[in-house]
Amino acid sequence: MPNLTFSSDVKWSGEGVRSVAEINGKQVIIDEPPDLGGTDQGPNPLELILAGLGGCMNVLVSLFAKQHGVELKGSQVRVEGDVDPDGFLEKADVRPGFQEIRYHIHIDSPSAPEKIQALIEHVERVCPVKDTLKGVPTVAVTGQKTS
Repeated sequence: MPNLTFSSDVKWSGEGVRSVAEINGKQVIIDEPPDLGGTDQGPNPLELILAGLGGCMNVLVSLFAKQHGVELKGSQVRVEGDVDPDGFLEKADVRPGFQEIRYHIHIDSPSAPEKIQALIEHVERVCPVKDTLKGVPTVAVTGQKTS
């Protein structure tokens, strides 16, 4: 199978810090809470990262459940992460991004616990979002334009 390329075009809305992402024909509003200059009309970028991780894991749980002999009645992933805002506000010499991300996968299934555990281990091993969060080899600017 050839490589897949995903993309998103993100444009500032002209209001506060709000942006709108165009992703595969769908719009996602990206904003911040009022204490960070936003109007709270959408999740902030860090929340979207957490949602991406949880969403990816849910996709994979549902995709691989049958392969592991797991009868899936439901799946939920709780994801949270810690950020010190002094990092991105340059008030202290701390990392501007997540210092830690934690998740808990809950699978509702009558299947044997060892089958469920094998499914979870599989999902954790192949989750592309989790892998990306561990470190992308290259994050590059491919072009810049100033008006």
